[in-house]
Amino acid sequence: MTNRAVVFALLRYLWLMNSARRFLPILAGLFLWVGAAPKPPVLFRVHLQAPEGTKGQVSVPVTLFNPAETISIQTIPEVSEKEVRKVSTRVDGSILVEFTDFGQTKLEVGTSTGRGLILVVIINGRVVYAPRIDTVLTNGCLLLPPGSITLEEMAQMNGDVEHAKEQRLKDLPR
Repeated sequence: MTNRAVVFALLRYLWLMNSARRFLPILAGLFLWVGAAPKPPVLFRVHLQAPEGTKGQVSVPVTLFNPAETISIQTIPEVSEKEVRKVSTRVDGSILVEFTDFGQTKLEVGTSTGRGLILVVIINGRVVYAPRIDTVLTNGCLLLPPGSITLEEMAQMNGDVEHAKEQRLKDLPR
């Protein structure tokens, strides 16, 4: 390597380091901004049982309590708190979860393709309901047993839904 090539390589290295120094704060800020998305107050997820033989990043083991068994569920939920329209308590104490149109479609597709599998409802990391799918849910609602969601979680979910509606209205062009 000639002296000229060494000097050129050194100048190039210094220029790259100087550029990196200028862009490093921008990149760090971008990573912090992406990671700083607000976490929803209540995590509500509906998963399907993973088919036999799926392992790794596609499925996660979950322990059910009634009956006591461990099954694998798909890591990506069929429906989440983003698709919840409203949560309410019925007279008998059961809890009705109503989904948006998009959530209704996702739930219908999941229950039609997952017949015979277990539908696992998880709230804040705890399994609250795990029935075997024997019918397709077409009405966009899911009925949970009494006590599966606390009043505080219900209020937070409904408040989060209202907040999301207000935000969408704000974002509409005028």
